[in-house]
Amino acid sequence: MRKSHAWFFYLCATEGVISLVTLFLIPSEGGSISLARLALIAIIIILIGLWIVLGLRPPQRLDQFARPVFITTSALLSLTFGLLLFLLRYLNPERFLPLFERLSPLLWYLFILSIQFTFFLLFLKNGFHRESLQQNKNIYTASITAFCLLLLAFLFVSLTKLGITQDSAYWGEPGVAILGWQFVMAILVGAAFLIYQFSNSPISSLQSLIFPLSIYLTASALWLSVPIDSLRNSFYAPITPPYTTPFPYSDAGYYDYLSQSLLIGTDYLSGIPPRPLYVTFLAALHFLFGQDYVKIIAAQTLVLALFPVALYLLGAKLHSRAAGITIAFFAIFRELTTLWISSNTRTASTKMFVTDFTTAMGVALTCLVAVWWLERRDTKSTLIAGGAFGILLLLRTQSLIILPVLFILAFFVYQKRIKEWVIAGITFGLVMALTIAPWLIHNYTVTGKIAFDDPAQMAVIYSQYSFSENLDISQFDFESESLGSRLLTFTLANPGYVGGFIANHFLNTQIGGLLALPLIEQFDGLLAPVNLYWIEWSGTLTWYNLVLIIFYLAIIAIGIGASWNRLKWIGLIPLAFNVGYALANGIARFSSWRYNLPVDWVAYFYFGIGAIEILTWVSLLFGGGIFGVRELASDNTNRKLFDSKIWKHAWVVAAFVLVGTSPWMAKGLAQPRYTTTDEELKERVVAQSSAVAEFLSHPNSQLLEGRLLYPRFFRRDDGIFSAHPWAIYQVRDFSRLGFLVLNDQAASIVFPANKPLALPHGADVIVLGCTREDFVEARWIFFPESNETFESGSLTEPCSP
Repeated sequence: MRKSHAWFFYLCATEGVISLVTLFLIPSEGGSISLARLALIAIIIILIGLWIVLGLRPPQRLDQFARPVFITTSALLSLTFGLLLFLLRYLNPERFLPLFERLSPLLWYLFILSIQFTFFLLFLKNGFHRESLQQNKNIYTASITAFCLLLLAFLFVSLTKLGITQDSAYWGEPGVAILGWQFVMAILVGAAFLIYQFSNSPISSLQSLIFPLSIYLTASALWLSVPIDSLRNSFYAPITPPYTTPFPYSDAGYYDYLSQSLLIGTDYLSGIPPRPLYVTFLAALHFLFGQDYVKIIAAQTLVLALFPVALYLLGAKLHSRAAGITIAFFAIFRELTTLWISSNTRTASTKMFVTDFTTAMGVALTCLVAVWWLERRDTKSTLIAGGAFGILLLLRTQSLIILPVLFILAFFVYQKRIKEWVIAGITFGLVMALTIAPWLIHNYTVTGKIAFDDPAQMAVIYSQYSFSENLDISQFDFESESLGSRLLTFTLANPGYVGGFIANHFLNTQIGGLLALPLIEQFDGLLAPVNLYWIEWSGTLTWYNLVLIIFYLAIIAIGIGASWNRLKWIGLIPLAFNVGYALANGIARFSSWRYNLPVDWVAYFYFGIGAIEILTWVSLLFGGGIFGVRELASDNTNRKLFDSKIWKHAWVVAAFVLVGTSPWMAKGLAQPRYTTTDEELKERVVAQSSAVAEFLSHPNSQLLEGRLLYPRFFRRDDGIFSAHPWAIYQVRDFSRLGFLVLNDQAASIVFPANKPLALPHGADVIVLGCTREDFVEARWIFFPESNETFESGSLTEPCSP
C-alpha cells in the first residue's frame, strides 16, 4: 500500500521544484530578494519537503481521507485557485499584473495540487475502472464516424475555399462569439451539476421545474442588466439626441411601423407584411406599453429569455440535464456579449425588433416538439408537430426548406415503414397547412394571388439570381414575373454558378456556427472593451486556432455520437434543422452576421453535449455511475399513429388555426384613427394659418396627417451611413430632422432645422411641405393635441419644381 502511493507524493514534490525554479526566474526588484518572495519560497520548500517525507513514509491510513467531504473540498479549492489566478491576471491587468507574476508560480502549483488530490482521493475511494469505458463502444463508433465526416467537410472547405470565399451578392462577418471566460464558466456550471447528479438521488418533480425556471430568471436578469444606452450607436436601434430612448431603424423600423399600422386602423398599410406573427407580437406590445420603447424592449426580452430554456430542455432530452445547463449558459453568455457590443458592431439582439433571435427560439422550440413527436409517433404529437412547424413558417418563410430534411430523418425513425411514415407526413402536413391557410387566404384577398410573403421579399430573392446588381429589386416586375420561374430558368442556364453560391453560403452558415465558439485571441481583461476579432476574420486561421477548431470538431462529433447513442435518428433533429435552414440561406444567397443566428446555436449545442459526455467518461473511470445522466430512451416502437377517437384532438388543430389566424384577426381591431377628408383637413389647417391656403394652391405642395415616428436630428453632412439608408436619414448638405408620418402609408418627412427639436414621437401630426423625389420637405408642422406649431421657411414661397 505504501509503495503504491509513494509515486503520487514524489510527483507533487517534482511539481514543487518546477514551481520553485519558475519563481526564482522572475526578475527581482532592486537586485535583492524581498521578504514577500522569501515567504513564497518558504511555502513551496515546506510543501516539497512534506511530499518527500510522505513519499518515503506513506501514511498507513491514507484511505480515511477518501471521503466525500475531502473530495468536495479539494474540488472547491481547485475552482478557488483557478478563479484567483484568472482574476489576478484579467480583472485589472494594469494594477494586478505585477502581483500576478509573483504569485502565479505558487497559485498554479496549488491549483494543480488541488486537482490532483481530487482525482487521487477519488481513486482511493472508488478505484480506477478502465473496463467501465467499454460500455461506451457505441458512442465511440458513432463519434468517430461523425468526426470523419466533419473532418472531410473541413478539408473540403480548405481545398475549395467554398464557405470562406466572399460572394458578390451578400457577405458579412460571422456572428458574435462566446468569450473564452464565459465558455469555461458554462462548462464548469455544467460540470458542477453533473457532480450533483452523481451524488444525489433522482431529480424530483419540483427540482425539474426549478432548473428551467432558474435558467429563465438568470437569462432575464443578465440581459435586462445591460442598460438601454448600450444601443446608442447600434444599427437597428440607434439613440439620437435629444432623445434618450432607441427608435427602431431599417428592418426593425419596418416591422415596428407595420405593427403600429394595426393600432391606427391602416392594417399593414394595405399590403402583406413579412414575418406576420412577429409584427402581430409587436402590435400587442405597443397596445400594452404605447410608445415606451424601454418597456417594450424589456417585455420582448422576457419572452426571448425562453430561448436558453428551450435549449436546456432539448439538451436534457438528447443527453442530460448537465448538458442542457451547459448549452443554456452558452446561449445566455453569448447574448450577454451581443448586448454589450451592440454599439460596436452589427448585431441582432433581444433589444432589437428583428426576427433572427425570435426565429432561433422558434427553431429550438420546434426541434423540441419534433423530438417529442418522433419519440411518441402518435396522433396528438403529430398534430402538434405539424402546427408548431406552421407557426415557425409564420416567423420565417424559408424555414420551409427544413421540412424535406426533417421528413428524410423521420423516414429512418419510422424504421422505413413507408405506410406509417406517409400517414404521419400527411397528418403533419395537413395541420401545418391549416395553420398557415388563413394567412394564405388573407394574402389572396390583398393581391389576388396565392402568396406567403410580401412581394418585395420575393423580389430580393429574385435579384440574387443574377451576375450583378444583387439586391436591386427594381429589376423585378411585381405584376407579371414569377419568382419560381426566375429561379428555375437562371439555375438551368447557369447550374455551376448557382450550385457554387448555394454551397458557398451553406458552408458559410456552418462555419459561422463553429466560430460562435471562442478562438485564441488577445484578451485585455474583464473590464477592457471586448475584442471583436471575428469582425476582421478573413477566412484564415493561425496554426494554434487551426488545432483548436479540429479539437472543437472532435468534441462536437462526440456530442453527435452521444445523441445518436441515446435516441438514434431522433438525436440528429437539431442537426437536421441546421442543415435545412443553412440550405435555405444558400438558396436565398444570404449568410453570415445575423442571418446565421436562427441555427448557429447547433454547433455549441452538440459541443455542450460532447463536453459533458467526456466528463461522464472521466467519472466512470473513477467509479461514478450514469444514473440520472444518460437514462435510456423509452421504447415507442409499437406506438400506433392513430387512435380510435381522433376527433378528441380537434382542439389541437383549432388552437393552431387560431394562432395562424391572429395576424389576420389583428386587422380591423382598431378603427381608422385618421378619417378626415382632404377638404376637411385643409379647412382645419387654414384655421391655424391663413398662409396655408395659398401654399396649397401651388404645385408640388402636399398636406399629410398621421402618427409621427422615429424623429432624428442630423447636422450638415451627417446621417445614418448604410448601404440602403432611409431617405429621411440620408446624408444631406443641410441640418434637418427626419421622421415618418404613418397613415395609409409611411411618408418620409425631412424638416430643415438648425438645432435639435424634441418633436413628440408617436404623436398625431399634420405636415405641410413640398414633394421631393423620395421625401417631403416639411415647411410647417402642427401637433393638434398640444396646439404646437413648427415652421421652416416661409409659407408664402411656393415649392420649387
